Amino acid sequence: MASGLNGQSFAFNGYLQVKEPERGKKIKSLEAHSQKENQTQIFIETPYRNNNMVQDILRHCNPKTLLCIAINICAADEKIIMKSIADWAKEPVSLPKQPAIFLILAN
Repeated sequence: MASGLNGQSFAFNGYLQVKEPERGKKIKSLEAHSQKENQTQIFIETPYRNNNMVQDILRHCNPKTLLCIAINICAADEKIIMKSIADWAKEPVSLPKQPAIFLILAN
């Protein structure tokens, strides 16, 4: 709900593959499914790989796709940020080593 993405149709995908090219193929597949079904795709990563995940998402997704990153949900320092891939790519992203959830919705 807080992401602003489709909360009526979503899929939780757990952890994605760690290494390329498998992870890139999975990200592209999730994005294609998201666009076809208008479905938010949700996945997680271990905190120490958050930055790698963001870079892979930015590399493999369409600039118009929406990406929400939710960090430390239910904690006092919770952050939920949603932007297009193009907007995320405009400035360097460095995530803390804290629990994060990634959501994408293709347009």
